[in-house]
Amino acid sequence: MDNQLAKKRSDKMQSEGSIRVQQGPAGAEGRGSQDAVSGLLIYFVAFVSGAIVMSFEMLGSRYLNPYFGSGIYTWAALISTVLAALTAGYFLGGWLADRKPSASVLGVTVMIGSVYLLLLPNFAQALLELTLDAIDDIQTGSLLAALSIMFFPVTLLGMYSPFAIRLLLHSAQSSGVVSGTVYGVSTAGSIVGTLGTTFFLLPSIGTRAITLMLGIVGLLAGLILVALPYLRRRATAIVLAASALLLSLSSIAPPARADELVDEKIRAAMLRQSDGQIEHIETQYNDIFISKRRAELTMSFQLKGWDYTESVINLREPDDLPVHYTRVMTVAAIYPPAPKKLLMIGLGGGSITTYLGRAMPNVTIDAIELDPGVIAAAKKYFGLRENARVRYLAGDGRVLLKRSKEQYDLILVDAFRGGYVPFHLLTKEFYTLLKAHMAPGAAVAFNVHDGTKLYLSTLRTLSSVFASVHLYPSGEGEVTTVVTATPAPDAETLASRAAALQQRHNFRFPMPQLLARRAAMPATGKAELLTDDFAPVDVLDTIGERERKKK
Repeated sequence: MDNQLAKKRSDKMQSEGSIRVQQGPAGAEGRGSQDAVSGLLIYFVAFVSGAIVMSFEMLGSRYLNPYFGSGIYTWAALISTVLAALTAGYFLGGWLADRKPSASVLGVTVMIGSVYLLLLPNFAQALLELTLDAIDDIQTGSLLAALSIMFFPVTLLGMYSPFAIRLLLHSAQSSGVVSGTVYGVSTAGSIVGTLGTTFFLLPSIGTRAITLMLGIVGLLAGLILVALPYLRRRATAIVLAASALLLSLSSIAPPARADELVDEKIRAAMLRQSDGQIEHIETQYNDIFISKRRAELTMSFQLKGWDYTESVINLREPDDLPVHYTRVMTVAAIYPPAPKKLLMIGLGGGSITTYLGRAMPNVTIDAIELDPGVIAAAKKYFGLRENARVRYLAGDGRVLLKRSKEQYDLILVDAFRGGYVPFHLLTKEFYTLLKAHMAPGAAVAFNVHDGTKLYLSTLRTLSSVFASVHLYPSGEGEVTTVVTATPAPDAETLASRAAALQQRHNFRFPMPQLLARRAAMPATGKAELLTDDFAPVDVLDTIGERERKKK
């Protein structure tokens, strides 16, 4: 009779969906203590998985932006992909949990998703470039790109919550508390992952490093679950050790190395290419041509029948600057007393940012480029790489600055649309915006064409905003104009800084020699003041056709 009652009680518990985490042979008190620690571990991994999912969603924008921009379509694609993956994960997780209610099985799903994250940096670029080449429509392309790199791992991680609830549920009476706690802990992890990635990780370390870190953390979390049935008696120690290890991993930033700015394998592959045109890329903004002549790789734009050289690099010498004006622009690094943060507006092939970034390994660099296709081409053909201190942002320089609160020690503006700078980057209002983003002692350098009415108007407008305007001709019809918000250091101070900077960083093109190129300021009294209301850039730009062909 007692056996029949016990059997009925057991059947009733099973009908209510009750299941216990696997128990060892210890007594009732020991089993209760072990179950509590096992439950804490499962909740802990729920927090970790939630953090990884949202961290990866924020990181997804860094993967997609160079190819599809940072607009609303990209974010809609990312958010929709994550929601779709979580939907699939919830269904699959519940289905699998009813058939294989094991912590080890759950751990394997987390580990598979984490291994994918560890491998992602090796194939993400090729996959995104394939999507970009195959689909012209930015809406469809961004959605398929997000699905291709994010759906699989997020689905596996999304299986966690319903599976964890199945493992933790001991009776129907506690189902509300258990499910609410699992989703609450997971959501708390998502908040930490979102804010931690956006506020701390992205500004500190590169996309690749964050992806690898998420994969390692997820792999360790999955191992905890796989080992749970065998190490339950030491579960308390496991919780403490795992927590300490994960916290230490999250605080590790790989050391920045100058050679990480250039992928030498890509440049070596380009060097093996035959001379002539290598690629023709049509984007929403530009007609881009990549061509090679001996060791030099060139990026040029075609506009209204004219070819404009945007960037030239020496494939054999990453520290070379074949175009003269790019050498002269680096003279601006002399002006700040201790440059630590640099902004570049207009990327091209990234020759200037690569040169300065390699020479000054302690400087962080933000490079803004209007055309995401230019960033993609610079990475694919010129071998540009982002790392812990260098990032490439797609967008209009003025728009992004308007939204930013960052201040910089050095700002370089080299943004051209055909033969001249877009008008909204030449006005008094834009210069005032730049001034607001200058740290104390900062300097801004502009590349401008000489010999035009627009040149004189540009100098007059700069003088209306900045306290000092210094000119450094390149000898090729272009002038680097260095401005400061307060009176610039005197000649003796600049010479001293140039010598000290050269000794410290050993620039290939010596700073004292560049400083010696300084020229006198021409009269600008009759020149037009350029404003957002009135900036006839195309009329004032009077560079002849012969000069345009040289560009």
